[in-house]
Amino acid sequence: MVQECKIIIRNRSDQAFGFYLFQLQPSYVVLGDVPAIVQSCCVCSGHVAPYNASGPQLEFAFREQVLACAVREKMADVGGCRYISAAGQDEVDALEFVSQRMVGTQSSADRVSVNCTHLNAKPLGLSPSANASDVTLRSFRITMPSVSDEDLLSVCCGNAIQHSDGRVVLSSFVRPVAGTQIDCAPLFAFWLSIGSYDEGEVVPY
Repeated sequence: MVQECKIIIRNRSDQAFGFYLFQLQPSYVVLGDVPAIVQSCCVCSGHVAPYNASGPQLEFAFREQVLACAVREKMADVGGCRYISAAGQDEVDALEFVSQRMVGTQSSADRVSVNCTHLNAKPLGLSPSANASDVTLRSFRITMPSVSDEDLLSVCCGNAIQHSDGRVVLSSFVRPVAGTQIDCAPLFAFWLSIGSYDEGEVVPY
C-alpha cells in the first residue's frame, strides 16, 4: 500500500501571494565521467489570500513512492514547456512522458530492490524495473542506450512525483548522454517559495 503525504500552506501575511513547491534536489551521479547539470521543476503551485481574512489554504497531497521518469519534448520550439502528465500525455500533446516505479538500493548488501530501468529512445520508454548490484546507495538507476545524440535530443531523465489524483510531475532531471548510466537519490522533502510558476515548469533551485 502506498502512503500519502499532505502539505498545507497558509498565508500569514496581510496580502495575497502565489506560492510554489519544489522537491529537494536529489544527488545525481552520471557514470561515464559526464558532469550532471540538474534542473528542478515546480511540483505544485497556487495563489492564496491571507489566512486571517477567511481561512483559505492550499492543500497538496503526494504519493510516497519513487518514480523514475523520462520525457521528450515533441514541440520544443513552442517554449515554456511544462513537464507534467495527467495520463501518459500532457494536455496539449507536447510531450512523450513515461514513468516507472522504483525502489532504491537500501544497503550495500541489497539484492532485492527494483532499482534499475533501461531507457528506450524510440519510442520513448522505460523497461520494467529490476535489480542491479552496483547502484549507488539509496538511488535508482536509468541506463541510457548506445544510440546517436540525435535520438536523445530533447529528452530529460530524472525523478518524478505523483499527486494523489494520479498526475505525475517531473520533479528534477538531467539531459541524458548515450551509453551512460544515471544514478538518482531522491529525497521526499520539499521547499516552499513565493512566486508565480506553473506546475511542471522549470524553477530556480
